[in-house]
Amino acid sequence: MTTELSTPALEIPVLHASSSRISISTYHAVLDIFQARLYDIWPIADIEHLKQQLKCLKSDPTSHALAAALCAATLAQIRLWLAPTPLPEDLSVTAEDFVKECLRIRLEHHYYQEPSLNALITSVFLHMYYANRDQITPATISLREAITYADLLHLCHNPSSDPVNSEQSQLELRCYWILFVTERTFCIQHDLPITLHRIQILPEIKNDTSQRNLYAGFCALVQLFLHVQRPLILPPSTNKAIEPTDIYSRDSISDIQKRIQVRIPGLELTSEIQYVDILTTSAWVRTLLWQYSASRFMLSSSTSIAPLSFDYPLSIAKDYLESLSHVSIDSLRSHGYGMEIKLLQVANSVLDVVLCMPNLFSPQICRLGPFDAVFAIERLLSQVGGIKSERLCLLHQRLSQIPSSTTMPLMLEYPEQEEVCDAIV
Repeated sequence: MTTELSTPALEIPVLHASSSRISISTYHAVLDIFQARLYDIWPIADIEHLKQQLKCLKSDPTSHALAAALCAATLAQIRLWLAPTPLPEDLSVTAEDFVKECLRIRLEHHYYQEPSLNALITSVFLHMYYANRDQITPATISLREAITYADLLHLCHNPSSDPVNSEQSQLELRCYWILFVTERTFCIQHDLPITLHRIQILPEIKNDTSQRNLYAGFCALVQLFLHVQRPLILPPSTNKAIEPTDIYSRDSISDIQKRIQVRIPGLELTSEIQYVDILTTSAWVRTLLWQYSASRFMLSSSTSIAPLSFDYPLSIAKDYLESLSHVSIDSLRSHGYGMEIKLLQVANSVLDVVLCMPNLFSPQICRLGPFDAVFAIERLLSQVGGIKSERLCLLHQRLSQIPSSTTMPLMLEYPEQEEVCDAIV
């Protein structure tokens, strides 16, 4: 028995890049798309390092699996079929092909035997692939798997202050915060329990300009998600008691609403994709806070506290849509299903007001009516996810239940290409 255990045959085999069922050139094509379009959203993968790993005669199987999951998530997220020039000429492999390769490599090389950062990041990208495909069960399992890896790797603890490990520590923190943001977005949509409640410091931004530009927007985005705490994320049907310290007061609601209202971020962002992400997340969190306010406080149409007024969702939608007036649609489309979730939430809050106060928005009182805003968001949803988007269908179902909207045609056909989002005012 001892002799058998010591033989090289039982060692974990090394994956040869040549055994890949997808060509290395195809990997490179998708990795380049990720670097150009999605790195600002998921700054947790070193593309040049992955390329080098794939070129090696004896490549690291965890890196190969990560690259396959990243490519699958990229193709699913940016909806290349909606773009004017959908695919590079030599890219015929589908997102499903990359997922199959990732899962095959993981099983062949016993990925679950030892936790690693590569395994965690792979699970994150698998979650993003499944979520964009509206495959809820595997998306949930992949997300929980990534969070389990984070626990096993102790990413919830503050990093070492040792400067030698600063780069690795910052990567670990970014992975943690990606999970923090991703879990809230996904679980709010599907009424699933949130597990990552601990507040952790943001990655320290280094002194050089490139680092500041790269991470400033990402850190600003995470700051917005810090306000999505237990009162906002417990499912309506939950029987769990909310601790007194978790309850938002009127004053705290008003204060948070003012602090997270973003029209032009006070940051020097070099990425329009980051700008769109911050704008959309701000509008999304503001609508969650307003819905919380509506469930706990007496709202009014004449209050001096705007966040506690009936028509506040329309103000949120108006601010948001105005801020998008000169933004390319590709910058919204890059955010995939997460963008759709947030757009739907903003539209639903406006429709909540219409149902509660149908006479509040007369043409004589309100130049920009609620349906103007909702139909503008409907247009964005169709451009981000296509006319078969599940979130677009949900919005259409909601509109069909409102009598005032039945005489207004839904926007089911759009120009094939839109360079920028149209302003509505």
